[in-house]
Amino acid sequence: MQTQPECLECFLRQSMLTAQKVTDNQDLVFETVQEVSKLLPTFSQQLTPAVSATLVNKAAAEYLQVIDPFKEEKESYNRLALKIYPLLKEYVDQAKDKLYTAVRVAAIGNALDLSVVDKIDIDDLFAILPDTDFAIDHYTHFLSDVSEAKHILYLGDNAGEIVFDRVLIESLPTGCTTFAVKSGPVVNDVTYADAYQVGLDKVTRVIDTGIDYAGIPLNLCSQDFRNHFERSDLIISKGQANYETLSNTDANIYFVLKTKCNCVSRDLGVQKGDIVIKSQRAGGSL
Repeated sequence: MQTQPECLECFLRQSMLTAQKVTDNQDLVFETVQEVSKLLPTFSQQLTPAVSATLVNKAAAEYLQVIDPFKEEKESYNRLALKIYPLLKEYVDQAKDKLYTAVRVAAIGNALDLSVVDKIDIDDLFAILPDTDFAIDHYTHFLSDVSEAKHILYLGDNAGEIVFDRVLIESLPTGCTTFAVKSGPVVNDVTYADAYQVGLDKVTRVIDTGIDYAGIPLNLCSQDFRNHFERSDLIISKGQANYETLSNTDANIYFVLKTKCNCVSRDLGVQKGDIVIKSQRAGGSL
């Protein structure tokens, strides 16, 4: 998926959000956005939005002289999500189709994206679970592939959200899942520290992509990660950035996400705010 005109406005807004995590000095926030805006003329439309956004966030962090502007909020959202983990587990355990319900839980958890919104009420996410259905529902294909899969690669997205991911991982066949995190901080994307904080390492193997970039730009990822990617017979891809960077690959990927911008919604053919489980190979079938 290539960068769209609307993405330019989003890049500047993300740089502002990053600055506001670090300082209350509005002059510094203004200067940070100005500094980042110098990058925009250098971007190729052929870049994915996720890669361009990473360059924006790196530039903002460098100007602000911070390594991880979202560190405290990531830790906070991990703790908040852990508090409702027992409720999420109970909700899944009581469901008629536990795996399907766990996928819905994971999809709704994708709302926890601090690059899009400043504050999120996790309790609200739990409250909407019963009334939220998939706009694209390739679960039947997913169930069939899960039953045959020996190596499942789960591509994580955001801190806090990974508690919702843990619920899905615990609903998958035991011992066949590997969870991928980023090798360094980028916005509120999940890193090893986040995975360990919520106990993901206790239920699955955890590896990293080899890069501190949003999404999964395979050409930039480490060879070790690419080896994992290529030998996986089922890949679960969480979030918009992963969709943006992998939507043109031919791997057996299931995109599980909540659409949070017009560009991704338009590309998927759904409404902004919808959740989807979309098979890369199932085409337009539901």
